Amino acid sequence: MKPQAFTMYGEGLFSSIISPLYMRQSVKLCRDYHLTCQQVKVRALWDTGATASCISQGLARHLGLKAIDICPVRGVTGVIDSPVYLIDVLLPSSVEIPGVRVTEFLDNGAFEVIIGMDIMTLGDFAVSNKGGKTMVSFRIPPSDSPIDFVEQLEEPPK
Repeated sequence: MKPQAFTMYGEGLFSSIISPLYMRQSVKLCRDYHLTCQQVKVRALWDTGATASCISQGLARHLGLKAIDICPVRGVTGVIDSPVYLIDVLLPSSVEIPGVRVTEFLDNGAFEVIIGMDIMTLGDFAVSNKGGKTMVSFRIPPSDSPIDFVEQLEEPPK
């Protein structure tokens, strides 16, 4: 796979990481079942505490996404059965992640998609806060050279 990456800069320190992205129902699913494949720009929360990525219930309804499964989802309010959708995620700088299985979450008005560890573990994800400004960078596939801050601090042997 050819490496792909994007970097997002903030004017101050981020209290949460929300980035723009495009998403659509999976092109493969649209092709196989002759569905409309509308691409929309949304706000996505990058959540390292989320095992899997999710889409807001309102956005799923608005796009008329077709559920491919039902699965139990554990959240702060307990376990609920949620529809599962197959979507394509298009991150800034044309970083495309096809065929992502997502469940629903209740709309909150702040973001429409949650990027979970299922996507973040496909590559390298880094947050930097130099000069009181947050920078977020993501690349897939992961680099051959891991990011190791401890190694960077260690002095070479004399």
